[in-house]
Amino acid sequence: MKKMVALLLALLMLVGMCGLAGAGNEKIVITVTRWGDIGVRDAEQVMIDKFNAENDKNIEIIYDVVPGDGYGDRLTTSFSTGEGYDIFASGEGDFYKWVGAGLTYSLNDLIANDAEWVNEMNEAIFAMGNINGEQTYLVRDYNPLCLWYNKDVFDANGVDYPADDWTWDDLIAAAKLLTVMNDDGTYASFGFNAQSWTYAALTYLTSLGLDIVDPTATVVEGYLDSPEVIAAMQDYVNFAIGDDRISPTASDMDTFGNAGAMFINGTLAMTINGGWMRGQLVDAGCNYGTALVPGNHAQYLCASGYAIGSRCKNPEAAWEVLKLLTGRECSETKLELDAALLPTIDALLEVKKEQSGPEDQGLLNSLDYGVQPVGMRSPIGNPAATAFTRAMERLALTNDPVEQIFADAVAEVYEAMED
Repeated sequence: MKKMVALLLALLMLVGMCGLAGAGNEKIVITVTRWGDIGVRDAEQVMIDKFNAENDKNIEIIYDVVPGDGYGDRLTTSFSTGEGYDIFASGEGDFYKWVGAGLTYSLNDLIANDAEWVNEMNEAIFAMGNINGEQTYLVRDYNPLCLWYNKDVFDANGVDYPADDWTWDDLIAAAKLLTVMNDDGTYASFGFNAQSWTYAALTYLTSLGLDIVDPTATVVEGYLDSPEVIAAMQDYVNFAIGDDRISPTASDMDTFGNAGAMFINGTLAMTINGGWMRGQLVDAGCNYGTALVPGNHAQYLCASGYAIGSRCKNPEAAWEVLKLLTGRECSETKLELDAALLPTIDALLEVKKEQSGPEDQGLLNSLDYGVQPVGMRSPIGNPAATAFTRAMERLALTNDPVEQIFADAVAEVYEAMED
């Protein structure tokens, strides 16, 4: 009987050990999400496929790419249901938002405990991921905004290309020459795109030396509703109003297509946009050029970063994946696939500058005039940008008193901060 009991106990221990061995062989699954589409230039997909096939860290990466329009909702829902992604991408305008919502995990200890990791990013780019003293994001890509112009439209109308010393008056004068009407009263081309995109409009303001928050990014009253900001935004909105407009309206867009399509087909001469526009233009064979934004050349520096989610059960494993997606090899792969104009690794940026043609120099030179987007400066930034956008829409679509529109915008910001 004693022998049978001993044998039974031995068998149970063997089963237990086998069970532990099996559990130990199970891979740690790390889920990663970002917005957009997976295309031929998706360097991150290339890196993930390679990692899953070759890594010896017992980690498997699941990559979930979500269409941009539904990304924020998908991210919020995933965390509210108790799951949440292990790693998620965020645009710089939402860096504070996700930290405030409790969705992020501080990287400070992971970085401090990883003696082998070396930061190869430019310090200013790396610092963009530091929120409230905590390194929360690692930047995956970044882009300055600049003035893009269609050389063929300029040539056809005998207008000189934009110069680095252009003022906004120079741009407007050129845009008038480049806005051409057909004999039947329709438009053959527009000179400039005064788009409603928040960053483009805020770049217009900042290039005039104006801002919607104070230098400490804690006050909007006297800035968002200042007479100078109001006057500048009236001018900006008026670019797309009336028979003498130099910018397409929403109904014009319905006729011609979106701004990218208009630029490529020669019905739009100039637009403010980021480096992501380049791939579309190159693929279409568009004869384009880039220049500094007029005025003081200041422009919003856009970025996106990856964060580890607060519900991640294996942050050390997630840190290995985060390093993969933001490291040198991924950056080199992006360059090889022409997936990003500006690598995050400092040394590779210098290589890219040397390899770039004259058509991209305006975009590259814009890096020297980058301004941190208002949403990255403090918690008040994102509500301020949202209120600004709504004020701009009211200015374009209603006859409400202008001062009241911007007074309401200020009140909206402070209400949002109270909530």
